[in-house]
Amino acid sequence: MNLTIQVRSIAEVTTAVTRGDLTKKITVDMRGESLALKETVNFMTESLSVFAAEVTRVAKEVGVDGILGGQVCVDNVGGIWKVGPKLNLTAKLS
Repeated sequence: MNLTIQVRSIAEVTTAVTRGDLTKKITVDMRGESLALKETVNFMTESLSVFAAEVTRVAKEVGVDGILGGQVCVDNVGGIWKVGPKLNLTAKLS
C-alpha cells in the first residue's frame, strides 16, 4: 500500500475526530508500524465514541431526570473525569 494513501487516511480520520465526528475509521490496508497506528487510532475513536455516549447518558440523568450520582462506565478506558463547576451548576439548577 502506498505510504501517501496510508498517511492521508490517518489524517482524514484524526481530523474528523478533532471536529467531533467519531464515526470515521481507517480502512486502508496497512502493515507493520502503520498497522499498529491504524489499530490504535481506530480503537481510540471507538473508545471516544462510547465515552461520549456515556457522558451524554449521565448528563441526561442529571439535567433532565434530576438523578445525581451517575457514573460513566466504559470498558478498557482508564482515567479520571473531573466534574467542573459548570456541570455542578447545571446539576444544582436542574
